[in-house]
Amino acid sequence: MSYITQKKISQIFRQDVMQKGFKHVSVAQIMHQAQIRRQSFYDNFDDKYDLLAWTIQATMEDIIDSNLDYLPWQEIISLVFFELQENAKFYKSVLKNQIEVDVVREIAWHIQILLLHILRKKGLIKNRQAYDFVETYCLGLTYTMTNNLFLPEPREYDELAQKVCNAIEFAFGNY
Repeated sequence: MSYITQKKISQIFRQDVMQKGFKHVSVAQIMHQAQIRRQSFYDNFDDKYDLLAWTIQATMEDIIDSNLDYLPWQEIISLVFFELQENAKFYKSVLKNQIEVDVVREIAWHIQILLLHILRKKGLIKNRQAYDFVETYCLGLTYTMTNNLFLPEPREYDELAQKVCNAIEFAFGNY
């Protein structure tokens, strides 16, 4: 199956999760909407959990990994927060209604790629303290992002993104 077809299935999946919730989305419904044979789904994904993992990974690769050499890291952080805010219903549903895919860990992994990229540019990649900070900070940052979705009055993405950027600049400025 081509990447474009996978993206089409993923997009329909995201829309269905936002409308119906993760629990109420089925492979049959997705494929019917996509007008693609159901077997084509299983040629590429094991089940809807595998599709979820692929969707999160592809989204973070599009936002983070593919922009490392093109956008300032601060803008990439802002894009990640924007993604979560714009698709809050999707993320809230997959965080609340399943445990098979560690969504937080997947997002944190890609943020770690971004911060390691910053370390490389600053010549700090071999600094063990900086590396340990990145590994730990990314998980905490991602929990902060996702927990914000569940607050009665979530903070705006740009406010949180700015706080994160300030923290990163402070931490890396000390090395």
